[in-house]
Amino acid sequence: MLISLLRPRTVSSKIISGAGEWSVRKPRYADPAFCLMLEGACLLSLDGLDTIELQRGDFLLLPDMPGFVLASGHDVEPTVLPLEPQARETRHGSGEGTVTMSMLGGYFRFEPANASLLAPLLPRVVLVRRNEPRATRLHRIVELIADEADSEAPNGLILERLVEVLLVEAMRLRTAPAPGAERGLIAGLSDPALAPALRAMHADLAYGWTVERLAREASVSRAVFAERFSRAVGMPPMQYLLHWRMTAAKDMLRAESLSMTEVARRVGYQSATAFTNAFTRLTGNSPRKFARSE
Repeated sequence: MLISLLRPRTVSSKIISGAGEWSVRKPRYADPAFCLMLEGACLLSLDGLDTIELQRGDFLLLPDMPGFVLASGHDVEPTVLPLEPQARETRHGSGEGTVTMSMLGGYFRFEPANASLLAPLLPRVVLVRRNEPRATRLHRIVELIADEADSEAPNGLILERLVEVLLVEAMRLRTAPAPGAERGLIAGLSDPALAPALRAMHADLAYGWTVERLAREASVSRAVFAERFSRAVGMPPMQYLLHWRMTAAKDMLRAESLSMTEVARRVGYQSATAFTNAFTRLTGNSPRKFARSE
């Protein structure tokens, strides 16, 4: 459900290669990014996180792409580069030497109306090493995306569905430890105590959930549940529930002809007024204004 609400779309990809000694710094992207290492190795230093060594066959997904340094090795002074217009290929380092690193890099966009609420629930870094089970499936999906994006007349609908499959497959793999990957919805679902509570919450948004009721689903005390949930997911349980309810409400307001009272009921509010107040506080717009803007 998370991936479908994010509605990833607008894919672009290219080959990025390097030869000799090189290091480049780029500013923060506005879009999520991914890469698949095709040959060789390189170092990726993401702002605010530790350096990651990427090797042939590794897959990396960054739902929120920070500024970064990409380099052939340590102790190479980076050249600051702007975000250049989309090109079919980018080469770093020597233009004459043998290519020692090659990757397929790409980016896409999330549904703007939902991204600010849902993107923080994703891990900052999803790293799938080449020797992990089912990693080959990811490689095939990435190759299909690259083929379609690189065709003479890329089909937007096909690209959207492929990126959805890519995200679902990346999230369902148990990823290798990576800096910053320890918090978010995936971390919560990986916790054997939190997973039943999260699934129960998602299955019935309209239910009158409290921290105590969720703790019973998790079979732990209220205090333990609240602390464990906040640490794993990155926000308190009731804040998470509010975010999820409002995102589901946006989807209903966008796609269905429902009364405000019915939308409120489906996401757990006794009245349209209570729902409108909560929606407006969180999003900055009333439900009616949001629906008219879609």
